[in-house]
Amino acid sequence: MAKGDRNIGWPGFFRAFTVLCAIMLLLAQSGQQSVSPGSGAWQVLSVYEGLTSWSIPALFMLWGMFALEEGKPSFSSAMAGLVLPAFGLLVFWGALYAVASQLLGGGVLSLGGVWAALVSAAKGNTYFHLWVLYPLIGLYLVHPVLHRFVSSASRGEVRYFLVLCFLFASVLPMWSAFHPNGVVVTLLDRLRVHLVLGWAGCYVGGWYLRHYTIGRVPEFLLYILGILGMVLTLMGKSFFGGGRDLWYLYTAPNVVLTAAAFCTLFRYVLGISEERSRRRSVSQLGAYALGIYLFHQLWVLVFQRLGVSLLAFSPVVSVPFFAAVFFLLSVPFAWLLSLIPGVGSYLT
Repeated sequence: MAKGDRNIGWPGFFRAFTVLCAIMLLLAQSGQQSVSPGSGAWQVLSVYEGLTSWSIPALFMLWGMFALEEGKPSFSSAMAGLVLPAFGLLVFWGALYAVASQLLGGGVLSLGGVWAALVSAAKGNTYFHLWVLYPLIGLYLVHPVLHRFVSSASRGEVRYFLVLCFLFASVLPMWSAFHPNGVVVTLLDRLRVHLVLGWAGCYVGGWYLRHYTIGRVPEFLLYILGILGMVLTLMGKSFFGGGRDLWYLYTAPNVVLTAAAFCTLFRYVLGISEERSRRRSVSQLGAYALGIYLFHQLWVLVFQRLGVSLLAFSPVVSVPFFAAVFFLLSVPFAWLLSLIPGVGSYLT
């Protein structure tokens, strides 16, 4: 299936919206570092972070829903079609940001500098927002196993796997934070199941929500859990304690449930109409969404170089405004990168 075709309809819409929210998340997190902790501006930025933290597990849901549906079950095809392109993506963008930072800082471009940037990126020294590519590469390494599982397992077996992932990677770690001396902590430390499952639940969960049709009762239950998850993200510290970072974790049960609820909402409620031009537009935007996410921090560097503060307005306005600006400015460049013969589709 062509890259554009797989984003037709709700998946493309959901992909674009998720990336926009991920950009808002990064802006809110960066903004908190430049204001006084606990101040009014910090509180607003913290709320924006809580409202958009679901976008990170949603990215892994999107990657899983396409990779597991389209194939590449064998080790060799997974390595050639998933792992190596993802690693190349990491190295390319890591080097690009290193070179861009040097140029915007007044440095000069040289072949030696470019080579050093490539080597540094290959060793893991990459720009902060590229961290999502590391667990993605890890998931691609186990993709053949996950693919064979979902292609042969029954729906009940897949649900069992998802419950297991949710339990060990989300619920029990949070339980351990409140009961650090309990038996659960000891068992988790010995079993290490949470390290194995981690993002795999989101990866397989995205495929499940796209592959299977769920009933109206489970659909509305997911919406309710998603709303409760959002409330707990923002208010969990006040209600139950445990610290703000615990409730803002990307694998926290409240955050993961919100991501699943948004995915369900886009599939069953916010899908794109059957009008051909609209479906084509959303398909194209969804196809470039990852490129938009990877590229947008270059605009952040440019704006900072020009002396434009990302908190130039009230934080209530600044985060969505600059997120939309960086998103729209990145669209044509993601499109141009996608046109590079042979490698364009892998870079975006």
